[in-house]
Amino acid sequence: MAVEQFNLTKGQRAERKLLITVAEWKEGSGSVREILGTRTEDSSIEYNPDIETTTDILGINYTDLNKTQPQQDFDPYLVLGGSKLGALLNDIRRRNALSELNQFTMYIITAFVGDSSTGYAAEKHEGCTITYNSMGGDANVNFPISVYFSNDITTGKVDKLADDFVFTPDNA
Repeated sequence: MAVEQFNLTKGQRAERKLLITVAEWKEGSGSVREILGTRTEDSSIEYNPDIETTTDILGINYTDLNKTQPQQDFDPYLVLGGSKLGALLNDIRRRNALSELNQFTMYIITAFVGDSSTGYAAEKHEGCTITYNSMGGDANVNFPISVYFSNDITTGKVDKLADDFVFTPDNA
C-alpha cells in the first residue's frame, strides 16, 4: 500500500476547509447529499478509542487498541432554508421516527490528499447515525447534530469537491 503525499507545500498547514464531511441518504428512487458545516465554526472528528492498558509481572505496560468509535459534532447546526438534511431531521423529530436516524452514508473527503486531475482521497462510511441534540436558541433556531460513523469503511476517491461528486472505490 502506497502512502499518498499531501498536496501541500513543505511546512504548509492544511486548512479546515480541506476536511469535508458529506451526508447521503435515500429519497425516493435516488440519493441526496449535503455537505455539513455551513455556519459551523468548529468541528472535529473524534475517534473515541477503546483502549485497554495492562501491566505484566515485570512491570512493563502494554496497550491494546480494541476499536475506535468516530463521531463528529456540528454545533451550531442552524435551521437554514434550503437544507434538505435539516428538513429531513426535523421531520424525523416531529414523527419521533428514531429508527430512521441510522440510515445515512457519510463521506469524509481529505482534500489535502490528491487533486482535481487525479481525484481527492475519501472514505465512505455506510450505516451511520445522525442524531439531533437540541432545538432552540436566542435570535436563531439552533439544531445541533452529532454524526456517529459506522467503521464500515470503503476507501476511494472523489472527482470533485462538491456534493455531486462521483465516488470511486480503491482497487482491492
